[in-house]
Amino acid sequence: MFFDCDGVLTVDESSWVKLHKYFGSIDNSYFAGLYRDGLISYLDWMKIDIALMIQSWGKPIEYSDVVDALESIEVRDKALYTVRLLKQNGFLVGVISSGVDILVKRICRLLGVDICLYNELYFHNGELIPGGRDWVPLLEKPVLIEKISRALGYSLDRVVYVGDSVWDIPVFNIVGLSIAIHPCNRLNSVVDYCVRDLADIPSIVEDYFRQVSS
Repeated sequence: MFFDCDGVLTVDESSWVKLHKYFGSIDNSYFAGLYRDGLISYLDWMKIDIALMIQSWGKPIEYSDVVDALESIEVRDKALYTVRLLKQNGFLVGVISSGVDILVKRICRLLGVDICLYNELYFHNGELIPGGRDWVPLLEKPVLIEKISRALGYSLDRVVYVGDSVWDIPVFNIVGLSIAIHPCNRLNSVVDYCVRDLADIPSIVEDYFRQVSS
């Protein structure tokens, strides 16, 4: 059972967008297009984003500044209930996010998930520097999910993924059960379910596996 984080387990759609807004920079979709088209790497995109933030902030960005920027991001209602119920029912629950480690680790700790994957910011002498570790490039989620699932002994038809954006479509296409968070918009035609309430997910998952096992 894999969840995306930003916009799925949290109210805000993107931790990266939140940082851009806080530091006064612009999340330029131009660079997203370059990454999507294979012209730059995800790490290149991270470096550009962080450089834009530092330039707009006009001074070094401290670790505490990043924490302050992200602390207002709230966990989505019923997220804790949903994860606890899934785990009680015997599911391994993971978060796989291309979001920022400082936020994603906080959400993972709060929810008590079994697997927590994210992208990592780098700090030198307490100051944010362009770069980091791209553990979860957006377009490589399918590869990571398949690798982790098979290492744990699960075929992809036994995997559920919950996401919220067009970047998640490659994952939706490989898993057994795909669920998107409302409003689904362009995702309606590619997912099995679109839900408004996270608390609806456990029963959907139980029904799916009951059918698979019958």
